[in-house]
Amino acid sequence: MFRKILAAVGLMAACTPAAQAQITPRPEVLTGAFTPGFVGEADEKRYPLRTIRIGEVQISSGRVILVDPFLMSTRDRPLAISVPPGRYPVDLAVADAGDSGQRVALARLLISEAPPVRWALAVTDEQDPATLTGDDIFGYGVDAGTGAFVDAAVPAWLADRYPPSDVDGYMAVVDDWQVRGEAAAPALGIPYGFALVEPLGPGGAAMFASGWGDGYYASWVGYDADDRPVVIVTDFAVITAVNFPSASDSR
Repeated sequence: MFRKILAAVGLMAACTPAAQAQITPRPEVLTGAFTPGFVGEADEKRYPLRTIRIGEVQISSGRVILVDPFLMSTRDRPLAISVPPGRYPVDLAVADAGDSGQRVALARLLISEAPPVRWALAVTDEQDPATLTGDDIFGYGVDAGTGAFVDAAVPAWLADRYPPSDVDGYMAVVDDWQVRGEAAAPALGIPYGFALVEPLGPGGAAMFASGWGDGYYASWVGYDADDRPVVIVTDFAVITAVNFPSASDSR
């Protein structure tokens, strides 16, 4: 499991980066998890996966925020990449964990049908992967059991619509998200889960349950042969989607 040394505010590791290996993605998992019949593994257990599409999210600003939607604020920074403004499909790779239920192992924002040929850690402008060492990672914190792909214009729109003086109004909105998201999940094959795609002002948010629940989760950007971003995948650490550096590399 990822260490929580790096908080969601984007603190950087203080060690000298060049001497140490980093977590790297496993492309065969990041893409394979969304193909029929894929079986993921973790801790010597096998988890059959299936893909469900929960809808399309509007990204009007061309920038994407990765966040727990119930903790969203204007302090959240968008990813460094830009995408053409438009509506993008959102898929969940759901793992059958037996008695532990149906768990969202990975979530995908599909920007293009072009196949990714390389992957890089999803970061904001303030984050530099070269500062990471060992099993440190950049990502976002989850404290309400949910993750999301959000148009970067949404937090400011929400803050303007529901100022600090209208806490009750904002709480009514997020309570409504919870009720509708939980009600929608069983029909998608995620009993006791959560999934909701919501238009919000100029953009929208695609929200979903996060793996085993709360934690700190990394995402990866896939690029095509022309080095354009074609997919963003959040890894909720249900299956082994990354390679951890060996102990000898993490000094």
